[in-house]
Parts: sequence; structure tokens; C-alpha cells
Amino acid sequence: MHERLIPASPERVWDLLMGLGGEGDRLWPQEKGAFRLPEGAHPGAPVEHGPMHYRVGAVEPGRRLWFDTREMTGGHGFTLHPAEGGTLVRHEIKGRTTGLFRLLWPVLIRWQHDAVLERLLDNLEREAGRAVAG
Repeated sequence: MHERLIPASPERVWDLLMGLGGEGDRLWPQEKGAFRLPEGAHPGAPVEHGPMHYRVGAVEPGRRLWFDTREMTGGHGFTLHPAEGGTLVRHEIKGRTTGLFRLLWPVLIRWQHDAVLERLLDNLEREAGRAVAG
């Protein structure tokens, strides 16, 4: 699990998250490979994440953006929680890894995933600050 208190309202944070994977995405760390939502964020929309392809599982505006994958039984995603000073953004993985992913996760993928999530949260915090200042 990764968490960050972002100094912005849940609505503002949600608006920024909705840019994830789209044209002009300022959240995804581009040096970490591709992450695209070519049809936007709506349930069932395709997700292109490097060599993996999966679907958007749930979209609850201002509250939850969830992804369903074959590699993880319960999927992963973001939840937003109003908090003093802004919005607590949480990224969680639910369920278990499967197939080859189960072998690669502890030795290779987990560390890359953690680094990507922390960079994404850094970018979200920066963009939220930019939105408030601008």
C-alpha cells in the first residue's frame, strides 16, 4: 500500500487522476514505461501498461479508480479519502498474484512498482500544488 496526503480537495485530486494515462499525462513517470487509457477511465475501458493489458474495473468519481488485472486476482487502484489538510490518496493491491507474475513479483516487479507509485504520488502532489498556486 502507498499513501500520500495531497494538499487539495478530493474533487481536485480526482480531476488530476482523470488525466492519468491520457494525452498530456503529467502524473505517470514517463521514464518508467508506458501507461495508457486510450478510451479514458470508465468501467471496462482498456488499460495498456507496458506488456500488460487489462481493464478499468470501477470508477467512483471523487472516491475510487480501480483496475482489474489477470495478474492479480483482486486488482489494484486508488481510493481518495477526505482528510484534514487535503485528501489522503491510497493505492492498494488486493488479492494475490497469479501465473508467472507470482514468481516475478517478489524479485523484480514489486520494487519497480513501488518506485513508480512513489513517483506518481510525487507528481500528483506537485500538480495539486501547481493547481492551487495557479
